[in-house]
Amino acid sequence: MQSWEESGPGSLGFTGANEDAIKVIASQEFLRKRLASPRTRMVVAEIDGRIVGFASLRLADRGGAELSGIVVRRSESGRGLGSRLLKKAGDLAAKAGFARLGVKTEAFNARAIGFYKKNGFLEMRKTTEKVGREAVPIMILEKKLR
Repeated sequence: MQSWEESGPGSLGFTGANEDAIKVIASQEFLRKRLASPRTRMVVAEIDGRIVGFASLRLADRGGAELSGIVVRRSESGRGLGSRLLKKAGDLAAKAGFARLGVKTEAFNARAIGFYKKNGFLEMRKTTEKVGREAVPIMILEKKLR
């Protein structure tokens, strides 16, 4: 929860998140529900017993898994933790039998798009999603796992 709170709306995979949304998704209640879902998997990064980041997967039905969030504390940024979390999440999805891993991010989030491309994702398409009352332009990227 602290990783989410610290990273804020600029985090990779935080499509349309704002401060109000972060308060909801960083709550213990939301996290408990997310972890209780049989379709959700999370990978965490720890330093000295302290969680400094995580990647969250949503398992889909049609051969693909979705990276539903990846967050690394700003204080730990630049150490390769995001790439390692992404690799572990992909490995987990592949081990579960999924052939591809998809992710959505804001179409204007060059940092996130660059990160995903650097890690083997390809742009698939652009779309628009409603987030609250706002229409947000979205880029969908995908990586083959096998």
